[in-house]
Amino acid sequence: MMGMVVAYWHKDGLDVYQYVDKKLVKKVSGRLDELKPIKGVLDKKVLIVGRELLLYTRKRYPPAPKEKLTKAVGLEIGDIFPISKPAFHCRVYESSTTYTTLDIWAWGSEQYPRLREIFPFNYIIPEDLAYFSDVPEVRLFQYKGMANILAHSGDRFLGGASYLDSSINEKEVERFLSGLGRCGSDIKRIKVYGQVQLQFKEPKIPEILRVAVGDYHPCMDYVGSLNLNEFKVKGDYHLSSKIYLISRILIYFILGYGMMLYFSVRNYEQAAGEIRKKINSMDAKMSNKGAGQTVTDYSEVVREVNERLSKRHSPLKVMDMIAGKLPPGSFVIRMALNENNLEITASSKDPISVVKALGSTEGIKTARLKGAPVMDMATRFYNFVIMMELSR
Repeated sequence: MMGMVVAYWHKDGLDVYQYVDKKLVKKVSGRLDELKPIKGVLDKKVLIVGRELLLYTRKRYPPAPKEKLTKAVGLEIGDIFPISKPAFHCRVYESSTTYTTLDIWAWGSEQYPRLREIFPFNYIIPEDLAYFSDVPEVRLFQYKGMANILAHSGDRFLGGASYLDSSINEKEVERFLSGLGRCGSDIKRIKVYGQVQLQFKEPKIPEILRVAVGDYHPCMDYVGSLNLNEFKVKGDYHLSSKIYLISRILIYFILGYGMMLYFSVRNYEQAAGEIRKKINSMDAKMSNKGAGQTVTDYSEVVREVNERLSKRHSPLKVMDMIAGKLPPGSFVIRMALNENNLEITASSKDPISVVKALGSTEGIKTARLKGAPVMDMATRFYNFVIMMELSR
């Protein structure tokens, strides 16, 4: 079953956690130049971009579908934020018949190559969107010398601000709530994490909740409940990850199939040895019979068995013969050997080159395609079946 690994990316490096029985377990933490690649090919890998790495703005556009607005943001993102190689994410804040307001987050992507070596993420989330609330609420928490205030309603981001720890007080919180405009009056709860010292003399919020902090960032509590489809990495990198994953699975499958064939050959050899022992035992018993009894001659049976065993093709030798002639980038998915007839299912971008290469291999009498090749649209490889007759 596919699990989930989550990494929190901050200015000092990565903190990597894994969900085990719905609980967070820390795997590794450190600078990008110190960390080794994270294992777990089949796990979902979610990268959270910390607030200290984010730039944010809210901007109004003419009414249009989100896909078109996202393309428009991509064309002007370098002018919106002073970042040389910006990556970004945008979400509709509100829309009407006359305009659409977008929340836009951006961050630098210069470290992507190293990040992907360590943590080949397939989902990326700005921290401001890594929260969820059942009622409109404000969160206050400290992290690396900064005090952060974030407001959410459901999975909708209302606003956020960061302050030095020493400068956070009740007036700043009230000023933040006023800055939310009409959404500020909808806030039902304030969550105060850890040791943030705030005492509201005349609290206007119905509920003020103190929350204990764990040994991880508060946003980690919510990632497992988010719909990740919005944050899926798009583009060539995501496609190459899928091809890499499929290739790894094929390699594991071929290795497993080879092991199965190896043990099958051992079983065949063991069975043949037992047959020889029984024949020798029968010969010995017959030689001890009296002179007046008829002795059955089993020499012809022994000869036939030995002849069949000598003509049987070894599956491992056949696999080795095929592997040496396959063109680069081609894979064998399945192989079935019956006497001198061999059927393989293969995957390649050029099926004809595979047929020609195998047909000219010493030990293979004929090679022909069975049916038409079928293209896998995800990998752009053809899957096809080749029938071969082996030389005796």
